[in-house]
Amino acid sequence: MDPLTHTLVGANLAATRLGEKTRLAAAALVIGANLPDVDSILYFTGHDDLALWFRRGWTHGVLALVLLPFVQTALLLLFARLRPDARRSVSVPWLFGLSAFAILTHPTLDWLNNYGMRWLMPFDGTWFYGDSVYIMDPWLWLVLGGAWLAGRRATLPMVLAFVIVTGILARIVMRRSADYVVVLAVVAVILFAMLLWRAPRSFSAPALLLATAYIVARLVIHHATALEVRKHLDAPVVRLMVGPHPIDPRRWDVVAQTGDVYRFGHFTWAGRTLTLAPERLPVAKDSPEYREAKADPHIRGWVNWMRFPWYEIERRNGRTIVHLHDARYATRRRPGGGFGGVSVVLR
Repeated sequence: MDPLTHTLVGANLAATRLGEKTRLAAAALVIGANLPDVDSILYFTGHDDLALWFRRGWTHGVLALVLLPFVQTALLLLFARLRPDARRSVSVPWLFGLSAFAILTHPTLDWLNNYGMRWLMPFDGTWFYGDSVYIMDPWLWLVLGGAWLAGRRATLPMVLAFVIVTGILARIVMRRSADYVVVLAVVAVILFAMLLWRAPRSFSAPALLLATAYIVARLVIHHATALEVRKHLDAPVVRLMVGPHPIDPRRWDVVAQTGDVYRFGHFTWAGRTLTLAPERLPVAKDSPEYREAKADPHIRGWVNWMRFPWYEIERRNGRTIVHLHDARYATRRRPGGGFGGVSVVLR
């Protein structure tokens, strides 16, 4: 999930009684909810493929889930020693338990979308996909954001932070869908109203329960949708992805491998209709060019991340160029690579 959702989960947990269990409990919950994303620092080095190689693996897998709570607890205890507070003591068991719980929420949420998660890293690099909740889900923003903001004071720093975060999200969303921008605007207006409302009590605990129920419902709908799609397809399905629509829980994006081709389109529960694009994408088959392109060390992260690989070979001006794609992003296909694809010049 996006960093905002992770942060809102930690912040709402901190706004419940869990945040009162010990000194630095709130810090343990908010930091822990984001800590596995420490691997994203590699993107700031300018080596995007290296960053992709490590993403959702080393700091998200089972070994990290064991080690990171110890690391975070040690750092928080060091902070507590450097900044002592005679009024509140630190409970090490509570601090460790809250850290472990918050850290666990992160890969669990990441698993829910179609980007995938490598739960068994570093022992096994297998990807697991929940395919049930969009990576930037506006309904989770609304529920979790509204509950947390309702308990805040509308100070100038709070309003400025709200405007900055909204602006960043708008810039990201504009690259994806104009419809999504409209939804973001509506959500932002509602959340701003919640910020201005001085709620008599905290809604964080009910919001967390509602968000959990929403996620469970999405998982159930995803399972039912996968069964429906298999019924609608007129050929045996080798592999299937039924991915969530960012706004409408009734609509699901579909990628299906049937034989040696990928079919893609969408399924909607309004009429139980499966609509497939007429184009068929060729499943990646072994060839000298494909083997050489995949062996390029500059794209090993992307090769490790791709889920439904297919490729095109272009011969231009005496050169051979292999365009590798992922059928998850077939509608955003670009001949020269782009999102969901890379290009490798062989010779």
